[in-house]
Amino acid sequence: MSTIPISLLSPVTLTNGASHSASVANNFGTLLGQAVASLVQSQATADQTIQQAMVGHVSVTDAMVAMTQAQATLDIATSIQNQAVTAYQTIMNMPLS
Repeated sequence: MSTIPISLLSPVTLTNGASHSASVANNFGTLLGQAVASLVQSQATADQTIQQAMVGHVSVTDAMVAMTQAQATLDIATSIQNQAVTAYQTIMNMPLS
């Protein structure tokens, strides 16, 4: 069974000028892409471990651990998505004046 590494986020550096928003957007886009890739990888690892458990190459315990890790990753992604939607709705409902 392989473990999913937890890496620290690199700090976003703020710069002056027009490149500031492009830099932040690129950093956010990269971060979001890495998060989605990690989610997909954890789901694939869980699927592979379950298949190996079904043929007897891996213990059922390892399969359950992989499924639990994948479920936790999915729960975190869902929570982040819900918070992002809530933030977007809050911003869109703000008055302009």
